[in-house]
This record gives sequence, C-alpha cells and structure tokens, in this order.
Amino acid sequence: MKKKIWLPLVLILLLVGCGGEERREATAPPPESPAKVSAPVEVTQEPETLEAAQVESDARMPTEEEILGDYDRAVKLYGWFDLTPLEDSGETVTENGTVYSRVSAVGYKTMEELRLNLRSVFTEALTERLLSGEEGRIRYREIDGILYVAGEDRERSSGKGTVTVEVEQTGEASYSVNVTVDLMDPEEGVVTGMECWAFPYVREEGRWGFSEFRLVY
Repeated sequence: MKKKIWLPLVLILLLVGCGGEERREATAPPPESPAKVSAPVEVTQEPETLEAAQVESDARMPTEEEILGDYDRAVKLYGWFDLTPLEDSGETVTENGTVYSRVSAVGYKTMEELRLNLRSVFTEALTERLLSGEEGRIRYREIDGILYVAGEDRERSSGKGTVTVEVEQTGEASYSVNVTVDLMDPEEGVVTGMECWAFPYVREEGRWGFSEFRLVY
C-alpha cells in the first residue's frame, strides 16, 4: 500500500472495510444391441445455463471504469440520505410525531425498490444502516405500502475545492476508492490543506459494493 505525505492541516480519515463454471457433457445413447455397431455419435456440450453465466460474471474482477462508475452512483444514492431527499408529492402524514412526505420519484414507490437500488452499490450492512436511519440525516419510511421521506436539503460543505478520485487494489478481491479533497481558504481562495478518505469496495455474496461511504462535501 502506498504511503503518502500530506501538507499541513491534513485531515485524514480512513474507513477500512475490511466458482467455477459447471458444464455437463451429453452422453451418447447406448447401442441398440450388442450385435450392432452404432455409428460414432458426436458429443456436444449443452449451452451455458443462466446460473453458470451468472457465476462467471460474479467471479469476474471489476474494471477501474466500473468501480468509478459505482462510486459516482454511490454519491448520488447516498446523497438521498445526507444531502437532498428524493422528490416528494407534498402529501404528508405524521408518524410518531414526525412529518413524512410521500415520495413521488419514479421507480421509488416502496421501501423494497429503494433497497434494491442501494444494494446495487452498497453492502447489505451499509444498506440496512441507511434504511434504518442509523446513517445520514434524511430518513425514509414505508407507511401502508407507500414510501415516505422526512428531512430537508442541506447546503454543501464550504471550503472544499477540487476532488480527486483514484482506485487502488488492496487484495485479491478488494479495492479502495481513495478520495482527496482540497481544503480552500474561503477569503483568499487558496489551498490550505487536504482531506483524504478511503472507501472499501468489496465483493459480498457475488456482488461488488462499498462497505463504508459518505459524502466528502
């Protein structure tokens, strides 16, 4: 793992997260009788099953482009819990003293639909923390089979400049997406330091995703 030396006023937070394809061969039918000699039978392999193809896809290591694509998607999805909630219709209900607004964003009518999207880039544990309200500041709840949201937009953190994102392989089946953010003097407009984050990207039950995450702004 690479060692890096940062400028003064460095704020470092490292979030440390950390088969084979089966084929069956067709067999030739038995001879009609011992007295007859059958013509040679060509043995062909059956086409791949969907399951076998999925196993091969799951076992494949992701490319850097795919990992960066998942990072961009993770920023968007995590933002629904920490920056800007999903669009709502304005229709509200009060549950346990909290006012919730009915989500109107297309494709997010139930908690399960939201969960499936989160699981496309996050591990099961991180997904559950988000949905339970343990992580982030915006909360979602399903009421009578309909998805509702509580929470408001927040402004992006000030004093942040250029964001640099790099992919580093940390093991045979693990990566780290390393994000560096320039810290800016709001008055002078110059870089005064750096803020660094490392988000583990791991394979869990055949799919890849981030086990730890947060917005850097």
